[in-house]
Amino acid sequence: MSLRQNSLLSPEVVTAALAELRGSRAALHRSHLVARCDLGLAMPGLRFGHAAPASGFVLSGDCVCRDLVADVLHIVSVFLTEHGTDRTNPAGAVRAHVRKRVVDVFRAYRADRGAQVKPKQVRQNRFGRALPDEEHRAVLGHLADEAGYSAPLPGHGYLLRRLAERCAAEFGEPVPYYLERMPNILRTVKQVCSAGTRVNVGTRTAPEYVTWYDAYIERPLGRRPDAAARSLSDDAAWAAVADPGAARAFDAVTEAEPDPDAAVVATVVDRVAAVAPADQPRTVRTAVRVLADRGLLPPDRAAALLADPDRLDDVLSRAREVVVAGGRRG
Repeated sequence: MSLRQNSLLSPEVVTAALAELRGSRAALHRSHLVARCDLGLAMPGLRFGHAAPASGFVLSGDCVCRDLVADVLHIVSVFLTEHGTDRTNPAGAVRAHVRKRVVDVFRAYRADRGAQVKPKQVRQNRFGRALPDEEHRAVLGHLADEAGYSAPLPGHGYLLRRLAERCAAEFGEPVPYYLERMPNILRTVKQVCSAGTRVNVGTRTAPEYVTWYDAYIERPLGRRPDAAARSLSDDAAWAAVADPGAARAFDAVTEAEPDPDAAVVATVVDRVAAVAPADQPRTVRTAVRVLADRGLLPPDRAAALLADPDRLDDVLSRAREVVVAGGRRG
């Protein structure tokens, strides 16, 4: 991506803007599960990230943070055009301006997706006040926040896990506690937020009236890409997948201690214990698919396990050890 370079966009100013964006870019990387950012920026006097030397101003890479950097640099360019000549410390002024305006950029992204631009305030709107307690209001707030993300949403189970983790962090109960209660909480939230005046998501000439929940939760969530579009039930789809660390997703099976991943252990061990030894290999494969569908096992890890019989055998061996140690049949 070649950008028009403003003469006021000096290497010092761009470096200051990038430094101020470090936290925002890191948050994007976490939400999008980015393992390696390939962002590159090159201009005379500055090379950042994975950029080749350039005579002009070039922003390269496919990382999700690239658009954020481009949008913020445009804001910086406008700011310097209007106020650059009356600033004795342009780099410091740019850092302060970016710090103040980056929230507007994220709100614009949320608005483009049809989500609430200030999700924290949703807890106190008329629907939030109508919910029975703080936990329900928290789930509504987290839902509104999740609806504005551009990160992949690999299935309803993944969303349940995300909401359970966020509630656990807020209220202190373990994740499995909220995983068990989340379907009922969501049912209540949807019922309350589907009452009242309808929202026009169409135009004046072609109106389309839907519930508040559909407009600001269901539809924006549906716009998030599904990174796990392929079916885990299709064994052939995973033939080329390789992940040397996939089996480590089940390391806790040998300890079987109560922790936030207890649902993973319980699902594998319980299913193995309930069937005859001859049926256990097939049962483990089914358990992997179930865990992925419920959002308890990342789809890429599930895919890698399904593609590797040796690692599946290792998981089965660990589960059998727990079954035998517990005196359960299998």
